[in-house]
Amino acid sequence: MGSWQDKDSDGKQSWYPSYDNEEPPKGSTPKNTETAEQDKPAEKDLTTNAAGLTPAEVDYYNTTSKPKTLISSKGEITAEINEAFGTMFGVAVPKEINTAFFNELRALQMSRSTKPVNKPKPPLKSAINKPDDVDVVIEGVSTQERKDILNKYLKQYANEQLTAVALGDPKAIANINKGTFGLTYTTLKNAYANNGIPMNLGELGRLSVESSLNPKVLESNVNLINLQAKTYYPALADKIDKGFTVKQLLTPYINSRANILEEDADSIDLKELQSVAKDPKGLMNLYEYEISLRKNPKWRFTKNAQDQLGALARDLTKMFGLAG
Repeated sequence: MGSWQDKDSDGKQSWYPSYDNEEPPKGSTPKNTETAEQDKPAEKDLTTNAAGLTPAEVDYYNTTSKPKTLISSKGEITAEINEAFGTMFGVAVPKEINTAFFNELRALQMSRSTKPVNKPKPPLKSAINKPDDVDVVIEGVSTQERKDILNKYLKQYANEQLTAVALGDPKAIANINKGTFGLTYTTLKNAYANNGIPMNLGELGRLSVESSLNPKVLESNVNLINLQAKTYYPALADKIDKGFTVKQLLTPYINSRANILEEDADSIDLKELQSVAKDPKGLMNLYEYEISLRKNPKWRFTKNAQDQLGALARDLTKMFGLAG
C-alpha cells in the first residue's frame, strides 16, 4: 500500500503509490501537499572533511566561531568509571583511582580545542532544516582514547588485586571471583587445571586482564590452552577438539591412581598421568597403568599394599606348612 511521505523535510507531504495509478485513501490527504516530483531533498556537496563539513561550511565556521573546550562533568566521569568497576569487579571504584581517571581525562579534554558550530546561513546548501546552536566536534577526545584511559585504570586495579591474592590477602581472595573479571579469571584457571597444563600465575593474571576487556580474546585464549593440551596429551587430541577436557577423558585413570596409591582424586595433578596419553596412537591400557602404579615406590607405604603383602605372607606360610 502507498504512503504519504516528506522526503525533503519541508513540511509538505507527497503521495507515493505502491503501484501505478494507486489513489490515497479517502480522508487521508494532509493539509499541506506537493507532488512527488517536487518532494526532492536538496543535493549534498559530497566534498567534505573528516567532520562531514563542506569547504564552504568550514570557511564559514572558521570566520564566525570562537574556540572553546568541550569537557565532561565530574558526575559524568565518576558514573562512567563506577559503572565499569561494578561490571568488571563487582565493587565501587576506589577514591584514588576515580580521582586519577577524572584528572587525566579532564586534562586531555582541556588540551583539545573544538568550535561551536551554529546553524549555517544561506547560501550554504546545508543550511536547510538545521537547528540552531548545534555543536559539532572538530577536534576532541575520541571514544577510543577515552576507552583506552578507562582500560588503563581497570588493568591497574586488576593487577593490584592479583598481586594481593598472591600475597594471601583475604579480602582480595574473597573479591577475585566477582564481576566479569572474576568469571574470566576462574574460566582460564579451570581451563589450565582441567587440561593438565602447567600454570604460571603471572601469565594467568595477564590473560585474565586482557580477556576480561574483550570476550573475543577470552575465547582465543581458551582455544590456545586447548591447543597446548593436545601437545601435552597427543592421544586425546581428537577428543579435545570435540570439547572434552583432559580431566574428563582421564577420569578412569585418576580413579585407579586414587584407589591404588590412596590419594585424593581431586588433588591429583594431571601431569602425573601424562605418560598414559603420550602416544598419538592411543591411551595406555588401564590394566597396564594399574600394574605400573604398584611399581611406584609410593605404593609400598599404602594400606592396600600392606594388606596384599600380609596376605601373600600368610599364603606362603600355609604353603610350607608353617601355619599353626
